[in-house]
Amino acid sequence: GSVFKVITLAAGLDSDIIAPETSIYDGGIIEVGGRTIYNWDRQPHGTVDMTTVLGKSLNVGAAQIAVMMGKERFYTYVRRLGFGRITEVDLDSEGPGTLKAPGDLDWHESDLGTNSFGQGIAVTPLQMTAAMAVVANDGLLMKPHVVQQIIEEDRILSVQPTVVRRAILADTTEAMTEMLVTAVTQETELAQVPGYRVAGKTGTAQIPVPGGYHPSLTVASFAGYMPADDPAFVILVVIHKPNTSPWGGEVAAPIFARIAQQLVALYEIPPDDIRFAQSTSHQ
Repeated sequence: GSVFKVITLAAGLDSDIIAPETSIYDGGIIEVGGRTIYNWDRQPHGTVDMTTVLGKSLNVGAAQIAVMMGKERFYTYVRRLGFGRITEVDLDSEGPGTLKAPGDLDWHESDLGTNSFGQGIAVTPLQMTAAMAVVANDGLLMKPHVVQQIIEEDRILSVQPTVVRRAILADTTEAMTEMLVTAVTQETELAQVPGYRVAGKTGTAQIPVPGGYHPSLTVASFAGYMPADDPAFVILVVIHKPNTSPWGGEVAAPIFARIAQQLVALYEIPPDDIRFAQSTSHQ
């Protein structure tokens, strides 16, 4: 779903195809590879900048960015951010998800458009979290671990953080974080945590069924990290077939906020203004 727009915009920023202030015209519809793509609200939004594309989750805008990047560059970034392959986490039976790419028999030119906003691609929650953590982590893709240490009698084996690769530039993540904070502030009130800036993105994915997509059932999600200036946590909330609302911003975002509030209390992370005051006094 639309959490994947974070990947598309980060790739566009990193390859200098777009900047946060880049404007595009959203007529509410775009054709890619013979397939017609609409916004989720079926509305045109006129001339918009990239932060608005992210905040209002515009499919037409995301597809335009992918088309501007071109298929080779777009899929290079998708792979670089860890999709289409296992993360090698220390758990059994990990799946690689499903990523069709140019050169594959079942890839079609229209996939460039639909993949840009997370349709026609299947990812594991761990892949999505690891990719979101790239933006939170100055552009480094880390190998995820479940086990922190193994203790055998008198030996302790501690698992050290392992960098898989630099996926995007640190400058890209700074710009992306500001855009994600603005998107949450303006469009996703239910994800906000009092006293802390949250960087995040909603997602609402249609569920595939034979012959297309289910008319009403969704997978609703929210991925975010905080505090935005010095992230301590990345949290991904995924709800399959929610029944109170189909939208990630309405059902997944409040759960993100509740978990985040508990985590900052548990780990004793002071609110932003207190941390900023402390860092200023230390300079």
